[in-house]
Amino acid sequence: MAVKNTLKQLLLLLLLSTSGAINAQELLAVGTSFSQIFEQKSNGEYSGLGVDILNRFAEQQKVVIHYQIAPWRRAQAMVERGQADILIGPYISEARQKVLAFSSLAFYRDEIVFYARTNNPTTWDGTYDNIHGLRIGKMQGWSYGYRFNERTKTLTINEFADLKSGIERLSRGDLDLLATNVRNTQAVLSQIKIPQAITPIMPVIDIQDGFMAFPKYPKFQPLQQHFDQFLQAMYDSGELAKLAKIRGVTIPSSALID
Repeated sequence: MAVKNTLKQLLLLLLLSTSGAINAQELLAVGTSFSQIFEQKSNGEYSGLGVDILNRFAEQQKVVIHYQIAPWRRAQAMVERGQADILIGPYISEARQKVLAFSSLAFYRDEIVFYARTNNPTTWDGTYDNIHGLRIGKMQGWSYGYRFNERTKTLTINEFADLKSGIERLSRGDLDLLATNVRNTQAVLSQIKIPQAITPIMPVIDIQDGFMAFPKYPKFQPLQQHFDQFLQAMYDSGELAKLAKIRGVTIPSSALID
């Protein structure tokens, strides 16, 4: 079995090495600041699992990738319009699939949960009827899954452009619950001081996987196809799992190796 897997990996790597570079010599990858996925350091350097992957992709394809952080909606719009080549880290949704071409594989996984103040327990048990009447916050432009979207249509929802604002409002008592992901929220909490502690509460709202996405125009299809082949090889070789472990990022179970 080990020999068979090794041969499979070698064949994939051979395919990638002979498939030819993409036509463009320079690419623009955009996104918003996602902890451990796509960030910019104080010295201007970009980092995160998404950057690790794309830098390796650029080296293999012999292209240069430039990075840009923008508000999330603007970053999505840039890729939708073909003004940028790659969107780093979007969750998949029916609406987004109409305007973006997603990679065939995800490269990270998030738990979507409610956060609440530690001294203000709620009745959340996965039943949305039990939180009717509570003040709930969520992030603008985030995808929370079909069930959340449908079940919260009749609830009081406050939207925030940045996660820090939502956390602060929850801590002050202006919200009862904040829907977010654990990865980003814990990163923000480590950087700011808040009046009252907040904590994630179970059960999880949903599990969301993060992808790379591309403009949905024919001329970008070779780029997507080359990236799909590249990421498949990273899955099969175990390189994605190794990089994710270094970054402290959860990945889909199908990307784990024994």
